[in-house]
Amino acid sequence: MNRVIATAISVVLATAGCSSDGGSSGEGETAPIRFQIQGEPEEISVYRALVDTFEDEVPGIDVEVVEVSEEEDALAKLATSFAAGDAPELFIINYREFAQFAQREAIEPVGRLLEGAGISVSDYYEQPVEAFTYNDELQCLPQNISSLVVYYNTQLFKAAGVKRPQAGWTVEEFRDVALTLTKGDVHGLGIDARVIRAAPFIWSNGGELVDDPENPTRFTFDEPAAAEAVRFLIDLVQKDKVIPSEEEQAGEDLETRFTTGKLGMFLGSRRDTPKFREILGLEWDVAPLPVMGKPAGILHSDAYCISKGAARQDEIMRFVAFALGEEGQTLTAFAGRTVPSLKSVASSQAFLDPGQPPAHPEVFLDGIPHIRKIPVIPAWAEIESLADEILTRLFFEPDYSIEEAVADLNDQTRDLFGASE
Repeated sequence: MNRVIATAISVVLATAGCSSDGGSSGEGETAPIRFQIQGEPEEISVYRALVDTFEDEVPGIDVEVVEVSEEEDALAKLATSFAAGDAPELFIINYREFAQFAQREAIEPVGRLLEGAGISVSDYYEQPVEAFTYNDELQCLPQNISSLVVYYNTQLFKAAGVKRPQAGWTVEEFRDVALTLTKGDVHGLGIDARVIRAAPFIWSNGGELVDDPENPTRFTFDEPAAAEAVRFLIDLVQKDKVIPSEEEQAGEDLETRFTTGKLGMFLGSRRDTPKFREILGLEWDVAPLPVMGKPAGILHSDAYCISKGAARQDEIMRFVAFALGEEGQTLTAFAGRTVPSLKSVASSQAFLDPGQPPAHPEVFLDGIPHIRKIPVIPAWAEIESLADEILTRLFFEPDYSIEEAVADLNDQTRDLFGASE
């Protein structure tokens, strides 16, 4: 085990579950760099470990973690703080949400700061770098390149005599496994009714989510190939009943059902790993997404963004360079939060052999050639929210057709798409 991994292990174990108020600047002291992050407690502890390690190694630069638990709250807090002229100097945001701030020139494009920080963009995976490029400038530096995978309960699989899914398994095989696992209070499958869950199936079947991925004006998942994929997902809920009903999910969400052994498979990204590792007695692994026609996945990526006009940019970039360098990415990879955007760490022992589940982390890397991104436009976060509401109706209302859903959705989002042009 190399020194970086050993350090990461000791730091994560020592700081996991701990909290810090981030400190405050006393008289004559320099105020800390405010760093806003959003996530579950298990995720937040990883970033606190990262900050603590940086501050130990770089005395004189203090970083204050500004913690937000809910994603919607994080966006609202950012928008409010920018409007008030009191934005955090640094924040992490998903590529599906950052364009609204880039359009308003609220972000300091990081591309122009890389050379001074000793960062070479060629060391990182191309897909997330491209996703965070807006108006021909790299706006933020991505920390991860996660993809959607199938988390599965190995105990339930073993009890049912089901073998581990392999790359290229079909949606028909996927459905059969879900049916086999569904018995008693156990459901075979959990898929959230969200655009980011449906998109890979649509793409795999040769369909498209929108009319133009780069400059979209409307949704198109009522067209034949896309509609077939959406219908497959609806049938899993309404016909096969392998996915918990809306009422059942209201009582116990899908993540909780998976952690309590009531769900055989669950579709999620790498950010679910830290939580699942914390559950005593839960035995699980990951498998690739099933295929309808050709392999397809969806990019899940977050990045470090600097607020426009933030003071002490050299110090901020020093922290970002640490966080996204070998030591920082090794720490977050070992803790399970990320699929490293830094290629050298993604292929290292820290990610591929951490001595913790999943047993097959290479599944996340094997899917990289097939991942696609959701449209990167300023209004996408609001558009996606409306689409998720429509998909929820499609999943759980038998009399609501795909054609009606798309008509309703396009009617509700027409002006939002137009505002992004």
